[in-house]
Amino acid sequence: MSTKINVRSPFYLNLTEPTIPLPTFTCGIANILNLSIDQQGQINTPTLSYGIIDSITSSDAGFSNGKFATVSTATARNITIRVLIPSGFLNVADGYIDCVNVVTQPALVTSGPSPSCVSGPITNGSIPAQTLDVDGDSTTIDLTSYFTQGSQAIAGYSIYNPSTVVNASVSGDTLTLSSNAIGGTTTVHVSAFDTATNSCTALQSISVTVNAPNQTFACSNNGIPAIQGGSIAQDGTITNPTGPANITAIKDTSGGSPITSHSANNTGSDRSVTLFFDLTAPAGYANAGATIECSSPFNQPAGLPTFDCEAANLSGQQISTKGVISSGKTSLGTISDWTPKSFSEVSSDTSRTVTFTVDVPSGYSNSGTISCPKTITQPASTPTCPSGGTFYISQGQASEASFCTGATSLTKEVVSTSGSFTTGKSICHNGSLYNGGGLYHAVATSEVTVGPNYGSFVIWVIDSNGIIQEIIEWNCNSGTTGNGAGAKL
Repeated sequence: MSTKINVRSPFYLNLTEPTIPLPTFTCGIANILNLSIDQQGQINTPTLSYGIIDSITSSDAGFSNGKFATVSTATARNITIRVLIPSGFLNVADGYIDCVNVVTQPALVTSGPSPSCVSGPITNGSIPAQTLDVDGDSTTIDLTSYFTQGSQAIAGYSIYNPSTVVNASVSGDTLTLSSNAIGGTTTVHVSAFDTATNSCTALQSISVTVNAPNQTFACSNNGIPAIQGGSIAQDGTITNPTGPANITAIKDTSGGSPITSHSANNTGSDRSVTLFFDLTAPAGYANAGATIECSSPFNQPAGLPTFDCEAANLSGQQISTKGVISSGKTSLGTISDWTPKSFSEVSSDTSRTVTFTVDVPSGYSNSGTISCPKTITQPASTPTCPSGGTFYISQGQASEASFCTGATSLTKEVVSTSGSFTTGKSICHNGSLYNGGGLYHAVATSEVTVGPNYGSFVIWVIDSNGIIQEIIEWNCNSGTTGNGAGAKL
């Protein structure tokens, strides 16, 4: 289908061919498949539809050297797969995304009235540690020497190699290990399985050292980072990155004191956190055994914020001449109670402290109620108009932001007990206490105009007894909402 557009001179069309927006790379697009854990706690390396696996880690107890400890009951495991973002996606500059998967590790119980598996291959001794040189040195291992079949022949082997130090592959019964361009140590896991029903697997773990005697271990080795992966959970739990070196300390500043966890993120938004790791240069390097410090940035996800009195933002509370308390309102939450319930009459304006109980709304990390004390001035039982400073105020407005919709003139003359901007003072107009209705009144010592482009100004919240309950400094040109920003004085 096409559209015909007729244009008469002197009009011209300047058209640009539309472009298709790039998609955002997500864990759904990565499409992690075939992720599993066997009875020995060995992870099966998954496949992806898009992207490349950078690291596989877990913050769960029992996770070490790329595998989980065996369990006697089926256990849910959290596995974080860091996927490198391929080109052609909107968020490619982020480098990677972390995809958290929950996988059930089956129990390994081989005896008793309810075994989880029976028979199956068994190990025959241990595969000895292997030593290679960098840049393609290789060795082969005959796995039939280290695994013995059970009631059925061994059907195959699964490999999990969590490191970039070596490549590992199996062809038939032969395991081949070959070095890459960096030195270091790692552990390669190999498990044998058969096709018998309810059969047990058997696991061998092989320590591999790759020597690089002419290289000095550093934070980047031949373009490969010394540490990869890792994470910080919302509650501050740290999952260490992986790499060929042992991590001996974690710090939140370079050269700082060791930490075991980071502070929880209750800010309401994700934040970037950089951690510093002390690494022991692995065997095979010229500086083996030396300590080096390497940093890595992490994205710490946000948790729910804590509800407090600042978030509740109490307003409109007042005390009558009879000592009756008006509960006012909150910006968030609901006032469900207060103490004390009332006060005796007083002969002069008196500051009172009332503690309000506020129900915590949903969407916050805490629940139940919080207590918010507030100081309120109770007017005298027989109020009289004060004599003192002269001020000029505006008509009352519903909020501070109401003054930012246009210019407002301050023309109403009032008298305050004090000659300065002070809370708890009485306000009179034409010889009577001014009923402010709990509204917001711009105030100055002379007749001026306030609003957008007029700079900062002062606002009084005046209750129906003529008492100044709050003082706020406001500026319509601050903030990003167009409604201004300010602070209580």
